[in-house]
Amino acid sequence: MKNEKNVLCALIIMLAGVIYFPVLAQQIKDTQDAVYQLDVKKSKLFWKAPKNRHNGFILFNSGTLSNFTAGRPTRGTFSINMNSMMSTDEASAAGRKNVDDKLRSEDFFAVSRYPTATMLVKQILPEQNPATYKVSGELTIKGVTKPIEFTTIMKQNGNTITATAKTNISREKWTINHQPQPAPWDLLASIKDNLVDDDIPVSLELVFNKKQL
Repeated sequence: MKNEKNVLCALIIMLAGVIYFPVLAQQIKDTQDAVYQLDVKKSKLFWKAPKNRHNGFILFNSGTLSNFTAGRPTRGTFSINMNSMMSTDEASAAGRKNVDDKLRSEDFFAVSRYPTATMLVKQILPEQNPATYKVSGELTIKGVTKPIEFTTIMKQNGNTITATAKTNISREKWTINHQPQPAPWDLLASIKDNLVDDDIPVSLELVFNKKQL
């Protein structure tokens, strides 16, 4: 009788395994294949230029988080709409337009030639602090691609992920200058260039929603 009970228990465990493990494997696969799309209406990139006291924001064309491992994304892609760049510090619409036109000109972001900036996230690693991650990837501005790293606070609530981050963008690295190669004899260009910060502080406020597979 005891042996029969042992055999019955073994059969029940085997049957449970046959049912449970494929379900678990599918759940893991579904998590790995999950894609969270950027909500472009709720997400912004904010920028500042402390020297000349300008600030504003830029909107996104699109963005995704993907390749989930241990319940967190490890990859991402972003398309930034440089035509959406807007300043917010000037009181008048004419003043804001003047700043926006300068930023979009060949002196700075050359938006007519480079309407889109992109970021490829190659790695997202957890830090010691809760909900804190180190993001590593490549940022392309004006056709120039450079590595970039920053820390983000990322939280998930159901099918929504929110992320915030702060970092600096080097004007020199991405050739965001008054002239691509300042000549040593051009004193006026050098003075104009020195009126602008070498590093542009930026902050991100991002919202992602899970894409239904």
